Amino acid sequence: MNTIDLKGKKILVTGASSGLGRDISIFLSECGAQVVLVARNKNRLKETEAAMQSRNHVVISCDIGKEGSIAGMFDKAMEDGKKLDGLVHCAGIIPLMPLSTITRKSIDECMSINFSALIELVKFFSKKKNREQKSSIVEISSICSQYPGKCQTVYAASKAAANAAVQSLALELYKNGIRINSILPGTFKTSAGEKVADKIGQEAIDKMLRPQICGYLSTREISNIVAFLLCDMSSAVTGRTVYADGGYINY
Repeated sequence: MNTIDLKGKKILVTGASSGLGRDISIFLSECGAQVVLVARNKNRLKETEAAMQSRNHVVISCDIGKEGSIAGMFDKAMEDGKKLDGLVHCAGIIPLMPLSTITRKSIDECMSINFSALIELVKFFSKKKNREQKSSIVEISSICSQYPGKCQTVYAASKAAANAAVQSLALELYKNGIRINSILPGTFKTSAGEKVADKIGQEAIDKMLRPQICGYLSTREISNIVAFLLCDMSSAVTGRTVYADGGYINY
C-alpha cells in the first residue's frame, strides 16, 4: 500500500514509453494520479498504460525535441478540461561520445531533449490555463552532472545546464504557486542502461558502480522520490537537486 496520496492529481510524464519514465507513470497511477503519458512511440505508450491502475489516463504521441510540438501536446493534454497538477520531464538521451566524435549537430541533438525541451515544457506548464494554482515540476537529471565519466562530456553538460535552470526557475515560479526540483539518480537498471553496459563493457560498469555504495538502484526507488516531490508533503522543497545516487560518496 502506498502512503503517498495523489488522488485527484493530473501529472504529465515525458519519456513514459519505457524505462524510468514507464515506472514513474505506473507508480503515480498506483498513488491515485491520472497520468498524461508522453513519448514518440504510441504503441509502447499503450503498453505502459496497460500496466497502470485505472483507465482514465491520456496517451499522447509527441516528439518533444521538435520545435513547436510542445504547444500542441499541451492542447491535447487539456482536452478533458482538467488542468495539470504536476510535470515530470523524464525523456532524455544518453550519448557516449569521445571528444573526437563530438559535433555541433550531436551537441544540439542532446541539448534539444535534455535541456531545451525542459525550458519549453516549463514555459507551457506555467501558463494558468494549463496548471492548477499549486503545482510541482520534477526534472530527472543525473549524478553524471556532478561526477561525469569518460565520454560523457555532452550528456553531463546538458544535465548540469538543467540543474542550473531549475535553481533559477524556482525563484521565478514560486510566486505563481509552482515548485520545481531536479533528481540526480545514480546508476539504475533499465533496458537502455543494459545497452550502455553492452557498449562500454562490464569492467567499466563495475568501476562506475564502485563509488555507489548501495549498488544498482531500481527504477521504483527513483519513482518514490518523484512521487514525494509531486505531493503536498514536499511543500517546503523547491529549487533543489535531490540526490538519489545510491550513496555516491566515494568518488
